[in-house]
Amino acid sequence: MDKKSAHDTDQYEEFLRLFTRDQFCVLAYIRALIYDSAAANDVFQETSLVLWRSFPSFRPEAEFAPWAIGVARHQVLKYWRGQSRDRLVFSETLLLDLADDAASLASEMPPRQAALDECVQHLSGRQQGLIRMFYGENQSAGAIAATWDRSVHTVYKSLKVMRRSLLECVERKIAQDT
Repeated sequence: MDKKSAHDTDQYEEFLRLFTRDQFCVLAYIRALIYDSAAANDVFQETSLVLWRSFPSFRPEAEFAPWAIGVARHQVLKYWRGQSRDRLVFSETLLLDLADDAASLASEMPPRQAALDECVQHLSGRQQGLIRMFYGENQSAGAIAATWDRSVHTVYKSLKVMRRSLLECVERKIAQDT
């Protein structure tokens, strides 16, 4: 293997390591700003390509997530500008403010996600199953209720109680870490 291909392989592996670590943060940022999930996924794909193409300009001493979110910000703005024909488009100033707010929230995601993952582990197996079915598999409350022979109201009530419990748990863990 020559030096150029070894360098390319090293660069590719470094990009993959950083990107896979922070991809959900970037995706969350994009989804916070683009309601249509198909459009958000398209913007994420385009952002991923731009990140890869511009990775040679990334400074290794910099943090990857803020750099990636900056690239995502430009892709979101590009998407919004393309939507200018829509009569429900906000001013660019408001959109920039929203993008900045989403960027600051995205930086809080990794510790909150880690805390949430830990809190979910403390739930019972049945509660974890409910979360997996409703949020992970996108099953409706009606489908879950039929599977578990419960009412839809009971499923929604259980989800509400678990969300409140998980929020309190996450906030306790974040407060302990600060």
